Amino acid sequence: MKDVLKNLPEKISPTKAVLGVASSITETIDSKMNLLKSVIQQRDLIRFVPSEEKFVILIDIVNFSKNDSRTQFADIFIFQKYMRSFIFSQKFSFEKKIRIQNFIPTGDGCYIICEKCDAVLAVDFLITMISGFQNLLDFQNEPMGIRCSALIGECIPFIDLAFHKNYVGNGMNEASRILAYGQKILEDEYIEKGNSESKAKNFSKNSLFLGKSLFADLDFSDVDKNRVSEIHTLKDVVDKHGKIRDVVVLRGIKKL
Repeated sequence: MKDVLKNLPEKISPTKAVLGVASSITETIDSKMNLLKSVIQQRDLIRFVPSEEKFVILIDIVNFSKNDSRTQFADIFIFQKYMRSFIFSQKFSFEKKIRIQNFIPTGDGCYIICEKCDAVLAVDFLITMISGFQNLLDFQNEPMGIRCSALIGECIPFIDLAFHKNYVGNGMNEASRILAYGQKILEDEYIEKGNSESKAKNFSKNSLFLGKSLFADLDFSDVDKNRVSEIHTLKDVVDKHGKIRDVVVLRGIKKL
């Protein structure tokens, strides 16, 4: 870059030269990317991508983004410490049944990617995990509230920019939308009954939102009513793309 700037004609500013070099680099990258896409399309390489059915879990900490940076740091530290102790404890009763393959941080929680498993076992695992969070105090010495979604869905592994194993795919997208739009419908219905928005937020805490790929194989009469406050079926939950789905919510999972 120094040599480029030294050899500039007097009438060309260094700024314009840098922009010119950047433009040239961009054109080169674009050209190589277009060539790569062309090769992939011509050889139909995309069909060889290893798509897998996974048990996908998404956990969000309630009200995380409303806190200042240092409080967020403290709460994510507490969250991760609990997750490690719950998953990696020698007393972890699900060790040989729930085969966890990856944790993917989301900032205010995480995805957990597991091997596909029995739906009853999956929900028992999730209820137990969510129950334990309520023994946990956040940085403000309040019980740490979370919301969680889960389903069986398609995931594709890849190596991300940090050279860590990661996943993309419909399973992860669905987990996010089930949690976001299921929570919205649940809270909207509660507000329509005359409750405040803050009470509605509290109403949806410590709840588990299930996609059809999990709840279709469940008999909810077997769910221990001492562990769950209510079971809601949310019909016709619509996301921003207009996709319609049903969501079952195990609301208000109780403290262990």
